[in-house]
Amino acid sequence: MEQERLDTFDNTLFSPPSDRSVKVWRYMDFTKFVALLNSGSLHLTRCDQFDDQFEGAFPEEDSQGQRDNYKDALINKARLMPDQLAQVLDTVWKKYQRQYMFINCWHMNSHESAALWNVYGATKEAIAIQTTYDRLRSVLPASYQIGAVRYIDHETYLNEEKEGFFSVMFKRKSFEHERELRVCYVDAYEFQQDVRNPAEFFCPTNARLVETVPVDLNTLVESVRIAPQTPDWFVKLVKDAVLRFGYNLPVSQSGRDDYPRL
Repeated sequence: MEQERLDTFDNTLFSPPSDRSVKVWRYMDFTKFVALLNSGSLHLTRCDQFDDQFEGAFPEEDSQGQRDNYKDALINKARLMPDQLAQVLDTVWKKYQRQYMFINCWHMNSHESAALWNVYGATKEAIAIQTTYDRLRSVLPASYQIGAVRYIDHETYLNEEKEGFFSVMFKRKSFEHERELRVCYVDAYEFQQDVRNPAEFFCPTNARLVETVPVDLNTLVESVRIAPQTPDWFVKLVKDAVLRFGYNLPVSQSGRDDYPRL
C-alpha cells in the first residue's frame, strides 16, 4: 500500500481522540481473563467470526468500487472469461473483507458500563480491565491501528474517502450505544500472496481465526475491576491469579451497587 494511502487512513479513521487519556474498558469472563494473564497477549478475532454479519461489510457503493480495483489484475493473471469475472470479483473482495481483517474491541467511557456488566456478568464472575487510549497505543506495534468505530446506515452511506481497507471500522447505527474503540490489524501481505495463487485463494476458508500480539500488561492495564455483587471468594481468586502470573495490577470490586438505583 502506498505511504500516501496509509497517511490518509491515519488522519481519518485512526486519528487519536481529543483526550488521549480517555478511559477504555474491555469486559470479559474469568476464563478469558486468565487466558490474557497466561499469554500476555491480546487476541484479535477474524472479522467473519463475529455474530453481526455486517462486520467488515462495505456500503454497496464502495463494495463495487473495490471490486473494480481488482478487475484488470484478475483478467490478466487468471485469464478469466467475462462471464466468470463478476462472480470471482465478488468472492475475492468478500473474502478480503471478512477473512484477512482482525479486530479487538474496547468500550470508551469515563465510568463503568452497567449495560456491559449485565451482558458479561450474568454469572457474577465477570471482569473488566481498564486502560487509556495512550496506554493501549503504546503497547501495540505501529502496524496495529486504533480508532473509534463510525456508526452508519449501510444502505445510504457513501464513503467518499474510500477507506476501503478498513471497512471493519464501520458498524450499523443500532450499535451506536457501544461507543467502541477498535484495534485493527489487516493482513494485507498475506492477502496479496494468496490472491496470486487462485488454486489456494479460492479454497473455502482461510484457516487462521485469531491474530495474537504480545503486550506488556503491566503497562497496558491501569486497573482490574470485578463485577458488582461478586462473592468475596471470587475477588480473592482474581487477586491470587494476578499475583500467580507475576503481574502487579491493581484489583478492586466495582462500586456500581454502592449507589441507590434511580
